[in-house]
Formats: sequence, structure tokens, C-alpha cells
Amino acid sequence: MAPKTSAHKRGLGYQHRKTRDGLLRVHVDGTPCWWCGEPMFRDPTLNVDYNPMSSDPDTGILAADHSHSRAHGGAKADRLLHGRCNKQRGDGSRDHLRPAITGGRVEDPTAIAPELGVRAMAWPR
Repeated sequence: MAPKTSAHKRGLGYQHRKTRDGLLRVHVDGTPCWWCGEPMFRDPTLNVDYNPMSSDPDTGILAADHSHSRAHGGAKADRLLHGRCNKQRGDGSRDHLRPAITGGRVEDPTAIAPELGVRAMAWPR
């Protein structure tokens, strides 16, 4: 797995954080996510992509998204999405497949189904 590039090197430094902070200031809790249609909250533990078992410090955090993606010349983030939804959206080429339109489920391959609990098993030697 390649090392993660810093947000600053990807062009998401100080100005992007200020833009996100501004979007969070005017955010109304419960507003539906454009990608999945589920409600978004400032409190990360209330968001559908929050995973208390994850080692990711950003689990449940709302992400600033560029409706006109950066890959296609977008310069400024103008809305919030769940972090997982923002990652799934990517460069915007899959916007026609977003769960809010298709009624599909948002799948997160890294999530652990909390209703199943933790499963541990001995690996063969």
C-alpha cells in the first residue's frame, strides 16, 4: 500500500480547512447528505459512517466536498458530505450511481458490522 499523501500536498491545506469550518458553522444538523441521503450531524458519533472500532481518527467526520470536482477544475468546496460518501464520490464520475438516487446501500468495506460483534479465530499454523 502506497504511503498516504498529506492533505496539504493534495492541495487541501489551510484554505480548505477554513472553507470546511465555514460550512460547518452554517450546517443545520439533520440535513441530508447529497450522496447517500442520510442525515449529517456535527457530532461525528451520530453520523452513519462513524465506526467506534476504527483506528481512523476521522471516522464520522463531515468532509468538505467540491460539487465541481477538483479533478475537473473545481477550486472551492461548497458542501458537506459524510467522509465515507466523499471518498466514494471520488472525482464525481460515479455521481449517477449515488445511493440517494438509486436507492442502493452505501457500502464500506472497512466497516465492522456492530450487530455481529467481534469475531476472533485462531489461524492454522
